[in-house]
Amino acid sequence: MCAGIVVAVFVTFSTAAFSETVTVVIETRIKEKTLSFEAGMKSTQTLKLNFDAQKLTSDFSTGVTNIAVTDLKSVRDKFVVEGVNFTKTAANFIAKGQTASGVLFMPDIDYKFSITVDIAAREVVLSGCHDGYPSYKVLVNNSQVYDFDQEFLGALLGTCDTDVGSITKNF
Repeated sequence: MCAGIVVAVFVTFSTAAFSETVTVVIETRIKEKTLSFEAGMKSTQTLKLNFDAQKLTSDFSTGVTNIAVTDLKSVRDKFVVEGVNFTKTAANFIAKGQTASGVLFMPDIDYKFSITVDIAAREVVLSGCHDGYPSYKVLVNNSQVYDFDQEFLGALLGTCDTDVGSITKNF
């Protein structure tokens, strides 16, 4: 009589790579340079992409403008995310930001970025536009994806007149 042998094989596939949260930070900052007024952070938009929940959350903070002994908060703050689309391994969206100094005659700081994050490829694709002033930086999970060094103060005039061609970076 032959003894029966039963072999059970269990195979599990980890989805850990696809169940993460990716953080995208868009920062506007006036750098210390000749003829740069009120150096410092002007706005930070933080976007968290949760691939398990297929959800994007957005938050922002803004800086202040110091005039003599007064701190003026920003005005005309509008930070939105549009066209959010998730798959299991990628998400794309458009992030728009607008803020202005509490000095009411100053023009807005504007940007519009189209962003695709692919967690399987560990890659981000960014394109869009922004003003020529101040400086702009985009980070994905603390990896720098884009860094624009401000032009002169007059480059703040106009809306989104600096074109950002398609950039692909790993994070």
